[in-house]
Amino acid sequence: MIIKAFISAAVLYICAVLWMWCRQESYIFLPKHGDVLPEFEHFRWDRKINGVQHQGWFLDKGKVKTVLYYGGNAEDLAGHCEEMLAELDANVLMVNYRGYGQSEGTPGEKELVADSIAIFDLFCAEKNISPATVFLMGRSLGSGVAIQVAAARPAVAGIILVTPFESIEAVARAQYPWLPVKGILRHPFRAIDYAPKIQMPALMLLAEFDEVIPVQSGRRLGEALSCPKEFITLPTGHNDINEHPGYFKAVNRFIKALHN
Repeated sequence: MIIKAFISAAVLYICAVLWMWCRQESYIFLPKHGDVLPEFEHFRWDRKINGVQHQGWFLDKGKVKTVLYYGGNAEDLAGHCEEMLAELDANVLMVNYRGYGQSEGTPGEKELVADSIAIFDLFCAEKNISPATVFLMGRSLGSGVAIQVAAARPAVAGIILVTPFESIEAVARAQYPWLPVKGILRHPFRAIDYAPKIQMPALMLLAEFDEVIPVQSGRRLGEALSCPKEFITLPTGHNDINEHPGYFKAVNRFIKALHN
């Protein structure tokens, strides 16, 4: 009986591991498909990047500075146009990841990072602007994208990391301690590996009551950065940090302090 129970438990465990290995993308990437408000149609910045059509918006406010925003794993950036236009004291470029919104393709870490670097280069070339006037802003999953873009394009003015993590691997280990995460994860997003390469100033916005990403994970990432950095911890949860009055105030102050 003991042997049978052990075998049954082992089979169940193997099946669970195989299920998580096969279905991991559905846990990491949660594409949303929202409607675009009519008043933002003239801001559309749709481009074919690496052979895949992407949906985007360039909120041109006539500013010298531009923020490239990378959203979380469940964000259709169409829903951020109104807030970003009203609150951020800079131009904003937002492009939906593969598979998100009206962007084509299937998301994956390598694809998202390669697309984001190509978008950065294309945008700077089209607008004939210096990378030194561009800020990278990544929230949650987007922090893992932004830090890799920053490592590849070190001439940017600064990087803003919102509810960041040291790696998806570390987050997954905390949520699924019974899984052999390292062995099965296809999209590790090891942000901490890129931290020593970051040369530009950084702003870290953490949620004190983050129920998705342990706030300690964001702090560990920040401590690994070798650049000048500022930590701000707001008394919010993971999903409502942008609703705190100090959120955009801190971002705008950071941008203004670096480039007047």
